[in-house]
Amino acid sequence: MSHTLLDAVNETLKRVRVIDTANTGLLASLTSSSVQHNIDVAVQVINEGIDELYTAIGKSMPGQSAESTIVTSTGAREYTLAANLVTIKWPMIDRVNTQYLWQWEDTYEDLLGLDPQQNQTGLPIWGMISPITSKLRVDRACDTASNGHTYFYEYEVNTALVNAADAIPFNDACFRSMVPAWVQLYKREERNEFDQPLFQQAIGRASRFLSEEKPRDNYSSRSGNYS
Repeated sequence: MSHTLLDAVNETLKRVRVIDTANTGLLASLTSSSVQHNIDVAVQVINEGIDELYTAIGKSMPGQSAESTIVTSTGAREYTLAANLVTIKWPMIDRVNTQYLWQWEDTYEDLLGLDPQQNQTGLPIWGMISPITSKLRVDRACDTASNGHTYFYEYEVNTALVNAADAIPFNDACFRSMVPAWVQLYKREERNEFDQPLFQQAIGRASRFLSEEKPRDNYSSRSGNYS
């Protein structure tokens, strides 16, 4: 049986006693004036919990990766990237000519410092996302000889669950294991309560159901350090 975001919200809100199935029944949608705030928080922490789970096993969530391209153009130093891009998986690759565009890992100012006059041309080697324009900035402007090269790149997209029918991206056993983790995140958000050992235990158990890899005992997350 595949579970949905609505199922996850119902299971979470049952555990924290926001909804009483004996009296009011389960939610039929993600809209309810009497508990709308609770629903919104539950959706938020469910997405955070799923992010934590995939971070714990070091993998991307299904549907989180995509592929796109840039095509070099004479005189260009910046290129528009995919609109739904969150993180680039470097390097970019020109598959025809077996050439690579590598990530510049120092500062944006250091990248500009490679060419103080900003007049060098040729095949670009280094690139990074500009903090000014959010476009890909390369170390040198493309010349006529390197015009029209297609570079492929993989990237991560935002895959937040927002609709009631959105599928939870793992099996039933993993779903059941994640409910206590979602509950702890909900309690932390709403009640300033958080059982860290229970949270870690839930993530660890869910990780084992999700992956054959041994989950890490400690890890740093995007929403906090749970080591």
